[in-house]
Amino acid sequence: MRIANLNPRTWNLDIDAHINRFVPASPLHRLPRPISHFLGYRSEQRDDVGNVLASLYSFVGAFAGLAVVALVFGGTEGIRARHPPVLIASFGASAILEYNSIRSPLGQPRNAILGHTLSALVGVCIAKLFNASHDSGPESLWIPGALACGLASALMLLTNTVHPPGGASAVLAATEPRVVRLGWVFVGLVAWGSILLVVVGCVVNNFQRQFPVFWWTGVDVKGLREERREGGDIEERVDRRERRDIGEGERIVADSFKVRVPEGLSLNAEEVQVLEMLRERLKGEELLRQRSEGSSNEGTAAENEEKSRSSETSASLFAS
Repeated sequence: MRIANLNPRTWNLDIDAHINRFVPASPLHRLPRPISHFLGYRSEQRDDVGNVLASLYSFVGAFAGLAVVALVFGGTEGIRARHPPVLIASFGASAILEYNSIRSPLGQPRNAILGHTLSALVGVCIAKLFNASHDSGPESLWIPGALACGLASALMLLTNTVHPPGGASAVLAATEPRVVRLGWVFVGLVAWGSILLVVVGCVVNNFQRQFPVFWWTGVDVKGLREERREGGDIEERVDRRERRDIGEGERIVADSFKVRVPEGLSLNAEEVQVLEMLRERLKGEELLRQRSEGSSNEGTAAENEEKSRSSETSASLFAS
């Protein structure tokens, strides 16, 4: 955590900078192709399908994912004996991320499973705390709910496991009587349900699409392990690698004369207008800089000429 600067605005805790160097490199490329394909590995990246076909896969995935969770929960005697909800409401929000916005970091397995489970754990802890301290009436149920959601949000951010549906699970665990009675069992149900949703996603989302984009992190952990031997600050090395990775990717380059975009990238009218505004801004800055340099050069030339005249005058005086 960077706290050398006393300004809190600059404080940053990057837990991945300390964890990723111990994470093994992905073994997916070594697996048989049919297996690695449905685990999200691609030797060559392909363009996404259009939104019409994507909407079909999104429908099938959301239906199948929630159906599997409901059938497993309802068909397991140990779970059924606890009388849980038929479906935990926050799983619906997870389904949107995991079968619709499948490239979003918020819906990747690490976030979907850990973020959701951590949030449920926070919610149960808050519910236990309030139930132990006093009998919360209906008029004060908002307090544990709001507190659980706020703490879950902070914890997910600090652990790089942000999964928005987790906030709903935290609120449910702290306010919904039926869920509160489940206690710690609710954490297990959320974890198990999240895993099932990811498993279904690996099947449905890998027909003409790709899921997950990464299992743990999008950073090259193999490169981090090599850099670990170099010494120095871990977070600074991660920042350097991220900046290098960004620099090596496709870029939009703008200067005062023209704007270059990657081949195949289509821009709408608003995006073209924004780039043109940036080009004009750069052109204006360039003109101001040239004028400033011109004025500076003229001043320097006049100063040199004055010095030359002074030197000639001094020389003539000495000569006389």
